[in-house]
Amino acid sequence: MTELTYPELRDFDVPEPERVELDNGMTIFLLEDPELPQVNATAQVGVGSVYEPAEKRGLASITGTVMRTGGTESMAPDSLNTVLENIAATVETSIGETSGSAYMSTLSDHVDTVLPIFAEVLRRPAFAEDRVQQAKSQVKSGISRRNDNVGSIVSREFDKILYGEDSPYARTPELYTVDRIQRQDLVDFHDQYFHPNNVILSVWGDFDADQMEQTLREQFGDWEAAADFEPPTPPEPDAERAHSVNFVSKSDVNQSNIRMGHPGELTRRSDDYASVQMMNEVLSGGFSGRLFQQVRREKGLAYSVGGAYTAGYNRPGRFYAGVASQSASTVEATNAVMTEVERMREEPPTEEELGLAKDSYLNSFVFNFDSEREILGRRATYEYYDYPADFLQQTRNAIEEVTPDDVLSAAQTYLHPDESHILIVGNGDQFSEDLSTLSQDGTVDTLDISIPREAPGADEADMTAAEEEAAMAGQKLMASAKEALGGSAFDQIQNMRVVTKQQGTESTLVVRLPDQLRTEVSTAMGNITVVNDGETMKMKTPQGTRTAPPSARGQIMGQLWRSLPYLMANLDHDGLTVTAQGDTIVEGTSYQQARVKPPAGPEYTLYLSAETMRPERLTLEQTNPQTGQQVQVTQTFTDFRKVSGVRLPFTTETVQSTGDGENTVTATIQSLDINADLEDGLFTLGSSSGGGASQ
Repeated sequence: MTELTYPELRDFDVPEPERVELDNGMTIFLLEDPELPQVNATAQVGVGSVYEPAEKRGLASITGTVMRTGGTESMAPDSLNTVLENIAATVETSIGETSGSAYMSTLSDHVDTVLPIFAEVLRRPAFAEDRVQQAKSQVKSGISRRNDNVGSIVSREFDKILYGEDSPYARTPELYTVDRIQRQDLVDFHDQYFHPNNVILSVWGDFDADQMEQTLREQFGDWEAAADFEPPTPPEPDAERAHSVNFVSKSDVNQSNIRMGHPGELTRRSDDYASVQMMNEVLSGGFSGRLFQQVRREKGLAYSVGGAYTAGYNRPGRFYAGVASQSASTVEATNAVMTEVERMREEPPTEEELGLAKDSYLNSFVFNFDSEREILGRRATYEYYDYPADFLQQTRNAIEEVTPDDVLSAAQTYLHPDESHILIVGNGDQFSEDLSTLSQDGTVDTLDISIPREAPGADEADMTAAEEEAAMAGQKLMASAKEALGGSAFDQIQNMRVVTKQQGTESTLVVRLPDQLRTEVSTAMGNITVVNDGETMKMKTPQGTRTAPPSARGQIMGQLWRSLPYLMANLDHDGLTVTAQGDTIVEGTSYQQARVKPPAGPEYTLYLSAETMRPERLTLEQTNPQTGQQVQVTQTFTDFRKVSGVRLPFTTETVQSTGDGENTVTATIQSLDINADLEDGLFTLGSSSGGGASQ
């Protein structure tokens, strides 16, 4: 049998980007690549969720989203989208835990169009209010579903166990923290961290480097660095090793997801970093790792198993090992993993094990350079953390020198199985052994993962100073809007009768303040009448009469609270909350924004004309009860006319946007009577819709 021989891996040249530093402190890397007619750019920003206020968790992520979706000072969101879509270009932004990013990709022919947009998104985002609310709704929707996925539960709760739930490395957004976020918070967060000396820009693709440098100087050279700004340093994790056993009950699963580990001690600067990397490979390096070989192949206890000792660039990482196993074998699988971790401290790797570990790392080393984006991203990261540009090559050289004794020494120094936290998420009724057998003192902590609707100990009267200020400003805005529409004339309103035509169909609404109403509409299926006597809402359809379900009552009363005359006549209602959310520009018009939280129906944002203070737009997000889709609703009010001393819009255009497209409906008021002579019994079913008012 002929023995196969392989030549040694040949060296290759890593492309070296050109480094440019602007006078304002912004660092730029340029890498020419004419192979494809494209230009790409990535900006790395020193910002992250670790810097957001704890009481407004979710702010960083929402800021990163709306920087892109909310348009810029010169381009409305829809206009920006249209320009990019028409030329197949991309601009994206996001903010993670300790860094933010902006990405751009375009054909070379369109770089003069896309690069200015990219620069403005990065420097001057507009944070359109409707897109802020859309992003908040998306985050809240994710929160409401966060316990559906077992893997997400494990990651989230393990961080809390390791670092404490108040740590910036473990805290998670909650519904009530997202509710506290206002547009101005996004503006302030962006202004605090987006400075040229906190940005490293990498550009690669089909361009001339000298010409691109000049273009970038034109786009970013006038971006002034704040005199007192210094790039932030992420906080140090505050964690100590300790032993605990923790359980999350998930009765709808038939397997357990288990994680164990402890805080780490070294960064990538450590002399032991290469040895720890090889320790990781021996323990969990794919099919050849000890965890796979022993826990899955030999003992058959795992669907999946793995682990690693991580190290950050400027802060310690952590050690973790995880396994997914049948519910009945939960304790056995946990012990099997812990046994292999302990064995790493006792038995050095064999020459074969270490050889496989080195081959795995060194043979895949070339894939660290398989794209310009990866090369420049790593180069920017090294620049940001002040690492040598050839750090990866230095690590490769160090790994070639690692010995079995080095790996054993690293394991004995950094692995602490007796001081590890253990977390099990699974169905406790199916465990064959009690989890207390895993604990050193028999204690098992059961974790509550229910989603809170309000802050612990929350009291509506205990608002922060900022919330109080926003509420007071909101009251002033609404007082100005009321004055612009008629002022004290609204205080004289006792009832209203409105006939509206929409898509060829007329509907009649009669309201007696404060909360009696009757609405009638003709549909293809027959007439529908809804009556609310102030206590009970009933519906009459061709199928019969019944009490309106809570969902229908909330929807109808929510629509009423979005009616301008009803809102203005009820500004002193105890259940109404209005907060100011700063100014914005929509389609070239300046607005003051007021966030309205009515007693019924979803919250919405009113846009008051900065010139007249009249409400001219309204935006909200709601769920389609038939499809479950999130629907973005934008209403535009026009054709203001004066009736009985109050000025109201007679035309309302409503645009509903979903992932499937848009639907536009225009409603016009046919007649509006205020303080009509209403007949008795109007607000009980069986009465006609007529009133005594003349048309």
